[in-house]
Amino acid sequence: MFLDAVVLVACPALFVAGAVTDLVSFKIPNWIPAALAAAFALAAALAAMPLGEIGWHALVCLAALVIGMGLFAGNLIGGGDAKLLAAAALWMGPHFILLYCMVFALVGGAFAIAILWLRRAPLPAMTARLPFLNELLRPKAGLPYGVALGIGALIVLPKTPLFLAAFSS
Repeated sequence: MFLDAVVLVACPALFVAGAVTDLVSFKIPNWIPAALAAAFALAAALAAMPLGEIGWHALVCLAALVIGMGLFAGNLIGGGDAKLLAAAALWMGPHFILLYCMVFALVGGAFAIAILWLRRAPLPAMTARLPFLNELLRPKAGLPYGVALGIGALIVLPKTPLFLAAFSS
């Protein structure tokens, strides 16, 4: 029962929180990836995931963090995006990380095209009342990639072993 709450409620809620905070502020607070990592540790313990499997998940997380920090150093993504990527990689593990990367890349590409198209259109008057939308649609603004990372996680997570374990418990 507690596994269900962690895996089916807390984890998706944290990915949504990461996506939304990045969308409205271009920042992902450190507590979100940290909470995702803690939730994974709790879920793995509750699901009696073998220690070797946990190790593989941790290795995938470390690799994603190194790659993410390299992308951050190259000014291609934000630091919060790199940490959210690593937290997502922890949940995906070795079996679903490639699918996750493909999904968030496709979602990110579609999101980028939509934002770039919207930036070419004149801003409606309502954006004056929504400062985050005004900033998001500013022509020289970056793209909040946490949106793609969060949506990608929500799409792939239901296929992962911890989600399947939560459904069967």
